[in-house]
Amino acid sequence: MKYLLKPLLLWLVFSTTGLAQKPTGVWDVFDTGAKGDGKTMDTKAIQTAIDRCHAAGGGKVYLHNGRFLSGTIYLKSYVTLYVEAGAVLLGSEKASDYPDQASEYPTYDEHPLTSKAFIYAENSQNVTIEGRGTIDGRGDLIDNRKLTDPYVRPSFKYRPRIIHLRGCENVQVRNLTLRNAASWLQTYQACKNLVIDGITVDTRENKDVDNPNREHAVRHRNTDGLDVVDCEQVRIANCLISSGDDGICLKSFSPDRGCRNITISNCIVSCGASGIKIGTETAGAFEDITIQNCTVFDTWGEGIAIMTVDGARIERVTISNITLRNIKRSALFIRLNTRNKQFGQPGTVNKPVLKDIIIENIQGSRLASLGCSITGLADYTLENVQIRSINFEFEGGITDVKPDAPVPEKVDAYPVGTMFGPTLPAYGFYVRHVKNITFDQIHLRFVKPDHRPALVIDSAEEVEIRGLKAQRVAQTPELVQLKNVRNSPNLPKPN
Repeated sequence: MKYLLKPLLLWLVFSTTGLAQKPTGVWDVFDTGAKGDGKTMDTKAIQTAIDRCHAAGGGKVYLHNGRFLSGTIYLKSYVTLYVEAGAVLLGSEKASDYPDQASEYPTYDEHPLTSKAFIYAENSQNVTIEGRGTIDGRGDLIDNRKLTDPYVRPSFKYRPRIIHLRGCENVQVRNLTLRNAASWLQTYQACKNLVIDGITVDTRENKDVDNPNREHAVRHRNTDGLDVVDCEQVRIANCLISSGDDGICLKSFSPDRGCRNITISNCIVSCGASGIKIGTETAGAFEDITIQNCTVFDTWGEGIAIMTVDGARIERVTISNITLRNIKRSALFIRLNTRNKQFGQPGTVNKPVLKDIIIENIQGSRLASLGCSITGLADYTLENVQIRSINFEFEGGITDVKPDAPVPEKVDAYPVGTMFGPTLPAYGFYVRHVKNITFDQIHLRFVKPDHRPALVIDSAEEVEIRGLKAQRVAQTPELVQLKNVRNSPNLPKPN
């Protein structure tokens, strides 16, 4: 028996040694040559780790205990890029470290090159970017030496996004802090099954929303917090976003694609433009979208905006349980018009549709005296809109009222709350070219006396108003002003 024991022990030693040498599924970037000193370019080391991880069938590329300076990183299928707590992935300040990428997908600027990107992937599967660390795009430094005028926006050609993923499936971005972008901070285009959860975005150049010169306080870089373009099955949750331009924005560049089956929940947004927006770029469809349990505050633009201006069909959108505070343009802005911009190669422009919208349980204070607007066109009306349980306090103070002044149609103008003028005919809601709209349990008031009606409804049909409680002054000609309203027998009599 003792003669058999020695071979058995040798076999166990070699067997366990072999097991210990099997891949762990983690590729440490220090093992591929990263320095992590914030000075040495670690692009090659990080990319080598990603390539080896991908070649082995997938796993985790691990950044830890350092500041890793890099240019463009190409993420690949089945790879998780993990930035550990305390670690920082730093973007290079040289635009030449972010090469342009040829792409099959249309872009914002009608040419075949995508914007530059710090982290890029196209047509990959099962990709993840996560960790408790920070990705710093250093957008305030990227080739600013090329600019002599401090008030000129940096050219798009020098402005990489931090994350740009296109045509990817099964994507997760979790728990990171993303800061200081040079352009739209993160863009996801034509992706399916996308989860963005628990991230913090800090890319607001001018944090003083009460500065009337916000565009030129610093070089404005269009630093949207989060853009989703033509994506399906998207869950955005538990995010804190402070951005220099739009906060969370859904877009479409392709008339044959669209944003579908999307939820946005439990997010806090503050930004230099619109807080949560569908648009402006709207070529395809937007269907089955739910936005709920969010706070939007200190925005230079709209609080919540829904628009189709490039031929999009928008339907089945539900927005609920939102608080708004200190909104400098319209608290709610819904618009259908026909700008009809095309993206990528010129092609088909769809006929716009905007219908089946529910907005309920919204509270707001310090809302701009501009008012809210819900408007379509004579040839393309909005349909089936329900506005319920609204409690809004506006700044008010508009006393120079011209009730017969025409409101321009502006059928092809860029859509923005101030497109009809610095104020609207109503301090609460201005409605035009809408069919089947309900206002139910609406409470409206103002801080400074305002002589405008609470509601002005023009060229509409099937209008119902229930439970309206709105502040007025003696100079208000009528609380609800109706013009060319048809098939609405249940409306309250004019005051």
